[in-house]
Amino acid sequence: MINKILRKFRRSNNTITSSETNAPVKTTSEEEEHHEWDRPIEFVFSLISNSVGLGNVWRFPYLAARSGGGAFLIPYFVLYFLIGAPLYYLELALGQFSSRGPATAFILAKGWQGVGFAMIINSVLCMLYYNVVISWALFYFISSFRKRLLWSDCGHWWNTVRCFVPGDRGTTYTINGTTFNCTKLQYQNPIQHQCTKSKSFDDFGTPTLYMALSLLVSWVIVCLCIIKGVKTSGKVAYFTAIFPYVVLLILIIYTSTLSGAVDGVKFYIIPKWELVGDFKTWQAAASQVFFSLGLSFGSLMAYSASNKFDNNFFKQMCIVVSCDCLTGVFAGFAVFATIGFLAKALNETVEKYAASSGPGLAFITYPEAISNMPASPFFAIIFFLMLLALGLGSQFALTDVPITSLVELFPRLKKKRPIAVVITCVISYLISITFTCPGGIYFFELLQEYSANTSMLVVGFFEVIVISYIYGFNRFMNDVEMMLRKRAAEYYLFLTWYISAPLLIIIITITKLISAEPIKLGAGGGFPEYIFPRWSTILGWFIFVFCIIPIPLVFLVNYIKECLSLRAAKRNPKSPIQNNVPKPIYLHALTENNSPSEDWGPKRKENQIGLYQRKKEPFDNHGIPLEILTGDSDRRKELSNNEQY
Repeated sequence: MINKILRKFRRSNNTITSSETNAPVKTTSEEEEHHEWDRPIEFVFSLISNSVGLGNVWRFPYLAARSGGGAFLIPYFVLYFLIGAPLYYLELALGQFSSRGPATAFILAKGWQGVGFAMIINSVLCMLYYNVVISWALFYFISSFRKRLLWSDCGHWWNTVRCFVPGDRGTTYTINGTTFNCTKLQYQNPIQHQCTKSKSFDDFGTPTLYMALSLLVSWVIVCLCIIKGVKTSGKVAYFTAIFPYVVLLILIIYTSTLSGAVDGVKFYIIPKWELVGDFKTWQAAASQVFFSLGLSFGSLMAYSASNKFDNNFFKQMCIVVSCDCLTGVFAGFAVFATIGFLAKALNETVEKYAASSGPGLAFITYPEAISNMPASPFFAIIFFLMLLALGLGSQFALTDVPITSLVELFPRLKKKRPIAVVITCVISYLISITFTCPGGIYFFELLQEYSANTSMLVVGFFEVIVISYIYGFNRFMNDVEMMLRKRAAEYYLFLTWYISAPLLIIIITITKLISAEPIKLGAGGGFPEYIFPRWSTILGWFIFVFCIIPIPLVFLVNYIKECLSLRAAKRNPKSPIQNNVPKPIYLHALTENNSPSEDWGPKRKENQIGLYQRKKEPFDNHGIPLEILTGDSDRRKELSNNEQY
């Protein structure tokens, strides 16, 4: 029944005629309606929006300060050069050449399509919690339109006793071991003040109204901006790519004039050389490179699949990778100048506030600093608008991955893409609404730690292995030459794809798994330090396995299918394969599992030139042109001598 449904969706009634053979050649509605970027600059801006995200502002500065200051730049730049840029090139090239997203691009090695499915899972899980951050930024952005910022004084229903005007401090209200996110007076009037508690992961609670509404608006914005694919998201990218740099420049210029800014910048850039040799420093740098560039999510392939076949993606890659690499460094000056100002204003040490990262930095430390600045509403508005721009650019790319995959797997959905977008966003909202519960922050931290983190390294490892060792480096560079008319950066890619990238990734991944520790939330916001329960750690490892399980699972399933198919063919006396399989079945099936699918190559007919014209020839069930097995000895010799076969 399931196979019938899939065939119904995949079936196409359209044909074209080959000018060479006059034989009907099937085409799909996807090829006829293939959408492209209106301008190459929109593709570049979309890549910048995807790569330059929230992590550049709230994660890189924190990692740099914690992992050696200026010395952190050594592992950071090394891993960018030896892992980040090569994999970025790989994903752009694969997507553009095949005009496919991650769901079908890995048919270049039939048994390894699970790599693409693992990308989709990583993208979906990250998409769910990433938009929650955007909803927080939206809530703060709306709250900034007033003369006095709401978080600059106390007396509101959401305040704890730790709410203070500089110089006045208190403690949280605790009763029977439970910490409440409100004052004692508000606790005594819970209905009036909507007092909620969240003492631990076990006490999850129900969604809160304001955050649920903010999250709904965030998903509506995402839906409207990507509803027509790159035609709409490409236009929005002009804003999401450029505006953050304008704001960062304003913040750097202004915060550099504040008292204490120099102390913060010194803390940021002064190198701590002893930390360079620490494996944790390299692990942090690797995670930052993968997450910042958007590697192993499939979004780069989904975007580049909409390029023209001869688009110069190599030059665009150099621009985007350089921007992303330097933006984190650039943002660090604005962040730490602000932290230095806040520390001096409150008579604290820079180190105390430098310990903040992620949501704590963006939604506690930085807003607190802004509230102490002159013209604080203005700076709050542009800061949170910048966070919205940074977040939305990445969110568009993440959300596009499952939608593109659905359209690829079920071509008839191509004409109904807007409906697919709406359904995806609605389902995603209903799932991610769990993050708006009082205990949602614990679930947020769990997903952030175990999904789209170490799993990205694992997926990246198999990406480069499949391309360089299984499909073949030389074969892939031939494909690149078809697009660019040259084998761009060939020697650099040979060194990195064959040696440095897989070796470094596997070392960093193993050391990261060995040194893994239970998650804990540092004290802050009126709450003490919290160590996650053991059951949540077990759940986290299940999430990690779920992110990478398609890779071995798809390989095994496809291998078994190949074995059964070859065994059936060998038993059939009329099968031409019976006398043309010199290897044992289990070895031949392994070879077939690592071979390209029969329809591998440029997806669009006009790009199927040269060797890829073979797609117009009839194939047997194992992707072998029938001419090789029956008749036409000259053609058989030509094809068998060509390394593409």
